[in-house]
Amino acid sequence: MQNSEAKGIGANDPKAIDYTSHMLNFEDVVRAIEAGESPSVDGQEARRAVALICAIYESARNDGKKVFLS
Repeated sequence: MQNSEAKGIGANDPKAIDYTSHMLNFEDVVRAIEAGESPSVDGQEARRAVALICAIYESARNDGKKVFLS
């Protein structure tokens, strides 16, 4: 399967979701802590991604109703 074909496969099979990106994020946080630096994605930016995902779920639970992010 080519990369373009693999995109979105997790929607069909959640077990097929690759953990590599999450692992890289964790490694970056550990590296930043050890170096006394800020990670490439800070908590505030990560929270924005979580808010977006929660809004998608909320919209889906409400028949696709538009959800506004604050």
